[in-house]
Amino acid sequence: MTKEDEMKIRCYSLSLFVCLTLLLAATSATALTEKEILDKIDDVISAPTDSTGTGIMILIDKKGKQKERRLKMWTRYYKDKDNLSLTKFIVPAEVRNLGFLSLSDEKMYLYLPAFDRIRRIASHARKESFAGSDMSNDDLSTGTYSDHFDAKIVEETDQEYVLALTRKPGSDRIYPKSTAWVDKQNFCVTRMELFDENNKLWKTLNAKNEKIQGYWTMTEINMKDVQKNHQTIMKMEDLKFDVGLEDKIFSQRYLKRSVKE
Repeated sequence: MTKEDEMKIRCYSLSLFVCLTLLLAATSATALTEKEILDKIDDVISAPTDSTGTGIMILIDKKGKQKERRLKMWTRYYKDKDNLSLTKFIVPAEVRNLGFLSLSDEKMYLYLPAFDRIRRIASHARKESFAGSDMSNDDLSTGTYSDHFDAKIVEETDQEYVLALTRKPGSDRIYPKSTAWVDKQNFCVTRMELFDENNKLWKTLNAKNEKIQGYWTMTEINMKDVQKNHQTIMKMEDLKFDVGLEDKIFSQRYLKRSVKE
Protein backbone atom coordinates (compact mmCIF):
# COMPACT_ATOMS: atom_id res chain seq x y z
CA MET A 1 0.00 0.00 0.00
CA THR A 2 1.40 3.37 -0.99
CA LYS A 3 1.63 6.39 1.30
CA GLU A 4 -0.97 8.08 -0.87
CA ASP A 5 -3.40 5.18 -0.26
CA GLU A 6 -2.72 5.33 3.50
CA MET A 7 -3.43 9.05 3.48
CA LYS A 8 -6.75 8.50 1.67
CA ILE A 9 -7.79 5.86 4.19
CA ARG A 10 -6.90 8.15 7.11
CA CYS A 11 -8.83 11.02 5.59
CA TYR A 12 -11.84 8.79 4.97
CA SER A 13 -11.72 7.44 8.54
CA LEU A 14 -11.47 10.95 9.95
CA SER A 15 -14.41 12.13 7.84
CA LEU A 16 -16.48 9.15 8.93
CA PHE A 17 -15.63 9.82 12.58
CA VAL A 18 -16.63 13.48 12.25
CA CYS A 19 -19.92 12.56 10.57
CA LEU A 20 -20.78 10.00 13.25
CA THR A 21 -19.91 12.49 16.00
CA LEU A 22 -22.12 15.16 14.47
CA LEU A 23 -24.97 12.67 14.02
CA LEU A 24 -24.76 11.54 17.64
CA ALA A 25 -24.62 15.14 18.82
CA ALA A 26 -27.70 16.03 16.79
CA THR A 27 -29.55 12.98 18.11
CA SER A 28 -28.58 13.82 21.69
CA ALA A 29 -29.69 17.42 21.22
CA THR A 30 -33.18 16.41 20.08
CA ALA A 31 -33.70 13.47 22.47
CA LEU A 32 -36.21 14.08 25.22
CA THR A 33 -35.67 13.22 28.85
CA GLU A 34 -38.24 11.18 30.74
CA LYS A 35 -39.33 14.28 32.66
CA GLU A 36 -39.80 16.21 29.40
CA ILE A 37 -41.97 13.41 28.01
CA LEU A 38 -44.20 13.47 31.11
CA ASP A 39 -44.44 17.26 30.88
CA LYS A 40 -45.53 16.99 27.24
CA ILE A 41 -48.22 14.44 28.15
CA ASP A 42 -49.49 16.82 30.83
CA ASP A 43 -49.37 19.74 28.38
CA VAL A 44 -51.58 17.86 25.90
CA ILE A 45 -54.12 17.07 28.62
CA SER A 46 -54.24 20.66 29.90
CA ALA A 47 -54.10 22.40 26.49
CA PRO A 48 -57.78 23.56 26.47
CA THR A 49 -59.17 25.94 29.07
CA ASP A 50 -62.19 23.72 29.73
CA SER A 51 -64.46 21.08 28.20
CA THR A 52 -67.90 19.49 28.35
CA GLY A 53 -69.06 16.15 27.05
CA THR A 54 -71.36 13.16 27.33
CA GLY A 55 -70.08 9.71 28.11
CA ILE A 56 -71.44 6.24 27.45
CA MET A 57 -70.17 3.80 30.07
CA ILE A 58 -70.48 0.11 29.26
CA LEU A 59 -69.83 -2.42 32.02
CA ILE A 60 -68.96 -5.95 30.85
CA ASP A 61 -68.74 -8.84 33.33
CA LYS A 62 -66.76 -12.06 32.93
CA LYS A 63 -69.75 -13.73 31.23
CA GLY A 64 -70.01 -10.94 28.67
CA LYS A 65 -73.17 -9.45 30.14
CA GLN A 66 -73.37 -5.71 29.57
CA LYS A 67 -74.84 -2.73 31.43
CA GLU A 68 -74.95 0.71 29.84
CA ARG A 69 -74.93 4.07 31.58
CA ARG A 70 -74.83 7.66 30.38
CA LEU A 71 -73.19 10.56 32.12
CA LYS A 72 -72.16 14.18 31.65
CA MET A 73 -68.78 15.71 32.40
CA TRP A 74 -67.43 19.21 32.93
CA THR A 75 -63.69 19.88 33.24
CA ARG A 76 -61.48 22.92 33.68
CA TYR A 77 -57.79 22.54 32.89
CA TYR A 78 -54.74 24.16 34.49
CA LYS A 79 -51.05 23.90 33.69
CA ASP A 80 -49.80 24.81 37.17
CA LYS A 81 -52.29 23.04 39.46
CA ASP A 82 -54.82 20.20 39.59
CA ASN A 83 -57.69 20.31 37.13
CA LEU A 84 -61.30 20.65 38.25
CA SER A 85 -63.91 18.11 37.17
CA LEU A 86 -67.56 17.29 37.75
CA THR A 87 -69.21 14.05 36.61
CA LYS A 88 -72.96 13.33 36.85
CA PHE A 89 -74.87 10.20 35.81
CA ILE A 90 -78.02 10.63 33.74
CA VAL A 91 -79.33 7.08 33.21
CA PRO A 92 -80.33 4.45 34.28
CA ALA A 93 -82.55 5.42 37.19
CA GLU A 94 -80.52 3.42 39.72
CA VAL A 95 -77.54 5.77 39.34
CA ARG A 96 -79.25 8.94 38.11
CA ASN A 97 -77.71 12.08 39.63
CA LEU A 98 -74.92 10.17 41.33
CA GLY A 99 -72.00 12.55 41.02
CA PHE A 100 -68.26 12.93 41.46
CA LEU A 101 -66.46 16.22 42.08
CA SER A 102 -62.68 16.64 42.03
CA LEU A 103 -61.26 19.95 43.20
CA SER A 104 -57.74 18.60 43.71
CA ASP A 105 -56.05 15.29 44.47
CA GLU A 106 -56.82 15.88 48.14
CA LYS A 107 -60.38 17.16 47.69
CA MET A 108 -62.69 14.69 45.96
CA TYR A 109 -66.39 14.26 46.74
CA LEU A 110 -69.06 11.70 45.91
CA TYR A 111 -72.76 12.60 45.91
CA LEU A 112 -75.13 9.74 46.84
CA PRO A 113 -78.64 10.79 45.73
CA ALA A 114 -80.37 7.90 47.53
CA PHE A 115 -79.23 9.44 50.82
CA ASP A 116 -79.00 13.02 49.57
CA ARG A 117 -75.52 13.04 51.05
CA ILE A 118 -72.09 14.23 49.92
CA ARG A 119 -69.20 12.08 51.07
CA ARG A 120 -65.64 13.28 50.95
CA ILE A 121 -63.40 10.56 49.56
CA ALA A 122 -60.70 9.69 52.08
CA SER A 123 -57.28 8.46 50.99
CA HIS A 124 -58.12 4.86 51.94
CA ALA A 125 -61.20 4.99 49.66
CA ARG A 126 -59.28 5.93 46.51
CA LYS A 127 -59.17 2.25 45.51
CA GLU A 128 -62.95 1.92 45.60
CA SER A 129 -64.76 1.30 42.33
CA PHE A 130 -66.47 4.32 40.83
CA ALA A 131 -70.16 3.45 40.46
CA GLY A 132 -69.45 -0.24 39.91
CA SER A 133 -67.05 0.37 37.03
CA ASP A 134 -63.44 -0.77 36.64
CA MET A 135 -62.36 2.81 37.18
CA SER A 136 -61.52 3.68 40.75
CA ASN A 137 -62.03 7.01 42.47
CA ASP A 138 -58.29 7.46 42.01
CA ASP A 139 -58.62 7.06 38.23
CA LEU A 140 -60.89 10.10 38.20
CA SER A 141 -58.42 12.28 40.12
CA THR A 142 -56.94 15.18 38.19
CA GLY A 143 -53.29 15.53 39.21
CA THR A 144 -50.53 15.48 36.59
CA TYR A 145 -48.29 12.57 35.67
CA SER A 146 -45.17 14.59 36.43
CA ASP A 147 -46.40 15.42 39.94
CA HIS A 148 -47.00 11.82 40.92
CA PHE A 149 -44.63 9.62 38.93
CA ASP A 150 -40.99 9.21 38.00
CA ALA A 151 -40.45 7.76 34.54
CA LYS A 152 -37.84 5.66 32.79
CA ILE A 153 -37.76 4.88 29.07
CA VAL A 154 -37.68 1.09 28.76
CA GLU A 155 -38.25 0.95 25.00
CA GLU A 156 -38.39 3.37 22.10
CA THR A 157 -39.50 2.93 18.50
CA ASP A 158 -40.07 5.34 15.64
CA GLN A 159 -43.72 5.62 16.71
CA GLU A 160 -43.74 5.52 20.51
CA TYR A 161 -42.06 5.69 23.88
CA VAL A 162 -42.63 2.95 26.43
CA LEU A 163 -42.29 4.36 29.94
CA ALA A 164 -41.97 2.58 33.26
CA LEU A 165 -43.71 4.81 35.81
CA THR A 166 -42.92 4.60 39.52
CA ARG A 167 -45.01 6.37 42.13
CA LYS A 168 -43.15 9.21 43.85
CA PRO A 169 -42.63 9.10 47.62
CA GLY A 170 -45.52 10.89 49.32
CA SER A 171 -47.97 10.39 46.45
CA ASP A 172 -51.25 8.69 47.35
CA ARG A 173 -51.92 7.30 43.87
CA ILE A 174 -53.05 3.68 44.11
CA TYR A 175 -50.74 2.25 41.44
CA PRO A 176 -47.15 1.95 42.70
CA LYS A 177 -45.93 0.96 39.23
CA SER A 178 -47.30 1.14 35.71
CA THR A 179 -46.18 0.99 32.11
CA ALA A 180 -47.35 3.58 29.59
CA TRP A 181 -47.18 3.59 25.80
CA VAL A 182 -46.93 7.16 24.46
CA ASP A 183 -47.43 8.24 20.85
CA LYS A 184 -44.40 10.26 19.70
CA GLN A 185 -46.41 12.40 17.30
CA ASN A 186 -49.00 13.77 19.71
CA PHE A 187 -47.81 12.64 23.17
CA CYS A 188 -51.10 10.91 23.90
CA VAL A 189 -51.12 7.80 26.09
CA THR A 190 -52.47 4.90 24.03
CA ARG A 191 -52.07 2.01 26.44
CA MET A 192 -51.22 1.33 30.08
CA GLU A 193 -50.55 -1.62 32.35
CA LEU A 194 -51.28 -0.87 36.01
CA PHE A 195 -49.83 -2.93 38.87
CA ASP A 196 -50.95 -3.46 42.47
CA GLU A 197 -48.91 -3.25 45.66
CA ASN A 198 -47.77 -6.87 45.17
CA ASN A 199 -46.38 -5.99 41.74
CA LYS A 200 -49.08 -8.06 40.03
CA LEU A 201 -50.86 -6.81 36.93
CA TRP A 202 -54.12 -5.30 38.12
CA LYS A 203 -55.62 -3.41 35.19
CA THR A 204 -54.98 -2.62 31.56
CA LEU A 205 -56.07 0.49 29.73
CA ASN A 206 -56.38 0.99 25.98
CA ALA A 207 -57.27 4.42 24.64
CA LYS A 208 -58.35 5.91 21.34
CA ASN A 209 -57.27 9.53 20.85
CA GLU A 210 -58.67 12.02 18.37
CA LYS A 211 -58.08 15.66 17.52
CA ILE A 212 -61.15 17.80 18.21
CA GLN A 213 -61.15 21.59 17.85
CA GLY A 214 -57.38 21.41 17.55
CA TYR A 215 -56.93 19.45 20.82
CA TRP A 216 -55.85 15.84 21.18
CA THR A 217 -58.13 14.02 23.62
CA MET A 218 -59.18 10.50 24.61
CA THR A 219 -62.48 9.64 22.94
CA GLU A 220 -62.66 5.99 23.98
CA ILE A 221 -61.19 4.12 26.94
CA ASN A 222 -61.24 0.41 27.67
CA MET A 223 -60.27 -0.30 31.28
CA LYS A 224 -60.03 -3.97 32.20
CA ASP A 225 -59.55 -5.42 35.67
CA VAL A 226 -57.58 -8.55 34.75
CA GLN A 227 -57.82 -9.93 38.28
CA LYS A 228 -61.65 -9.83 38.22
CA ASN A 229 -62.02 -10.42 34.47
CA HIS A 230 -64.32 -7.40 34.24
CA GLN A 231 -64.05 -4.41 31.95
CA THR A 232 -65.45 -0.94 31.39
CA ILE A 233 -65.66 0.87 28.07
CA MET A 234 -66.10 4.64 28.11
CA LYS A 235 -67.04 6.40 24.88
CA MET A 236 -67.00 10.18 24.73
CA GLU A 237 -69.54 12.11 22.64
CA ASP A 238 -70.42 15.73 21.94
CA LEU A 239 -67.07 17.00 23.22
CA LYS A 240 -66.71 20.78 23.25
CA PHE A 241 -63.68 22.78 24.32
CA ASP A 242 -63.10 26.35 25.53
CA VAL A 243 -66.77 26.89 26.34
CA GLY A 244 -66.18 29.26 29.26
CA LEU A 245 -67.41 27.22 32.23
CA GLU A 246 -68.40 29.22 35.31
CA ASP A 247 -66.68 28.73 38.68
CA LYS A 248 -69.97 27.76 40.36
CA ILE A 249 -70.15 24.52 38.35
CA PHE A 250 -67.27 23.08 40.35
CA SER A 251 -68.99 23.22 43.72
CA GLN A 252 -70.79 20.92 46.11
CA ARG A 253 -74.00 22.79 45.34
CA TYR A 254 -73.79 21.80 41.67
CA LEU A 255 -72.70 18.30 42.65
CA LYS A 256 -76.15 17.83 44.21
CA ARG A 257 -78.10 19.34 41.32
CA SER A 258 -80.26 17.18 39.10
CA VAL A 259 -79.16 16.93 35.46
CA LYS A 260 -81.28 16.64 32.34
CA GLU A 261 -80.78 14.06 29.62
